Amino acid sequence: MKFLILDGYTDEPAGLGVPPYIGMYPRYAAGVLYKFKHDVDYITIDKLREELKKGYDFNRYDVVIAICGFHTPGKYLNANPATLREFVSILYNFKGLKILGGPVATKFGSSLEGGKIKDESNLKYFFDVISEGDLDAVLHDLLKNNFNPEKTDGTRLRTYDELDEFARIGAKIVKLHPNYPNIIAEIETYRGCTRAFSGGCSFCTEPRRYGSPKFRNSRDIIEEVRNLYENGIKYFRIGRQPCMFSYMAKDVETTDVPVPNVLEIEKLFNGITSVSKPDVLHIDNANPSVIARHEKEGREIAKILVRHCTSGNVAAFGVESFDEKVISKNCLLTEPEDVLKAVNILNEIGGKRGENGMPYLLPGINLLSGLKGESNDTFEINYDYLKEIYDSGNILRRINIRQVVPFFGTDITVKDVEKAKKRKNLFLKFKEKIRTQIDNPMLKRMLPTETILKNVLVEVKEKNDLYFGRQFGSYPILIGIAEKNVEIGKFVDIKVTGYGRRSITGKIVK
Repeated sequence: MKFLILDGYTDEPAGLGVPPYIGMYPRYAAGVLYKFKHDVDYITIDKLREELKKGYDFNRYDVVIAICGFHTPGKYLNANPATLREFVSILYNFKGLKILGGPVATKFGSSLEGGKIKDESNLKYFFDVISEGDLDAVLHDLLKNNFNPEKTDGTRLRTYDELDEFARIGAKIVKLHPNYPNIIAEIETYRGCTRAFSGGCSFCTEPRRYGSPKFRNSRDIIEEVRNLYENGIKYFRIGRQPCMFSYMAKDVETTDVPVPNVLEIEKLFNGITSVSKPDVLHIDNANPSVIARHEKEGREIAKILVRHCTSGNVAAFGVESFDEKVISKNCLLTEPEDVLKAVNILNEIGGKRGENGMPYLLPGINLLSGLKGESNDTFEINYDYLKEIYDSGNILRRINIRQVVPFFGTDITVKDVEKAKKRKNLFLKFKEKIRTQIDNPMLKRMLPTETILKNVLVEVKEKNDLYFGRQFGSYPILIGIAEKNVEIGKFVDIKVTGYGRRSITGKIVK
């Protein structure tokens, strides 16, 4: 049979699948299909939109697997995610079997339209099979049961033993990505959260869906990296988890702040670099409380990451708020002093500039507006702590400020969000204040003029003689290039010449 994997992109608290990333969903689904000896095509939604103008024939396929969904929407430079409504419109006349996967198929995810989360759950029922569990596991059972949806549990979650086979076999699908080989592979390390022990942060779906952490064996992670590397992938983010520093920690079911397992993390990253020579090797999330309250182990792991990973690496701290009332009412755990200490540690160990021009390992901070207990004072408290970090001489690679979204099963309700709307003007003023008074001077501190940033991919042309590009990595800085006739898709070195609020401008080094 002939299958089409239609990748509409995904973005979750612990997993990214928007270009330049390729997420896990399409790779693992492809692994299942290859296992059963089926023919597989893969296309991204952006590429499909181009092909539809020429007359794209879906009916050459027996099955279409459509993937999309968002928990944590961002702004995407060179990608436009699909909505469920768009999928329905595109596939309306398709006569074959339609399978829906990704966060949008679950109770925990939604579509993204115009940069905003949109509830389109009623449109799910257009599809013949809705994978509320793991797409790869549901797909496996469906094929095993001779395409009988009634005999297939659409809510089933896979084991890591199953996953490792799918991941290994499915690696070659990356070659069909329109941006290949310039894509970043998101690598799953574990799922679930240590915060499940006390209920988890009020807004987060991770502990509610997966419970306490279930770790993936380092041997199998290393093997997946090897297979992707052998298929031409040179960029990796070791992610799909709430805290890299908690990987393989032993007391994850009995405490919110487990003691990090330094030996296992060394084993993981040493293994990855022994089977590949990646141009980019980065991580994603980290819990500042784990780093601060287990300082000895936190420091050792930071050193491991500096030693094995490439520069430009960012540990994203889910701080959400520095306001003690908000922390208490939303079960956030992390105290302001934890954050300040963890920021100090990462700056001390990871602040040195690396080969690509960026510091090796810096913290990032995520802030959420609209949480329970928020008041007008919250914005001032958050500003004061960020200003304290700046005044201390430390660097934050980036500050992510967004508004909370209510998801099924979490403690955040539509009422909470409506309440927060009354403070919208305060939120916007706060955001602008951070962008101008913290972000901009922080950029100047991190990247003084004349700094050379290497291997910047030119991605889009905005207007005459203005191009935008980025380095590959977890949270790359947007770079404006005001020059003539720059080739899209070309890698260039850039000399920093100026600054936006969160971006820089530069000239190509000839």
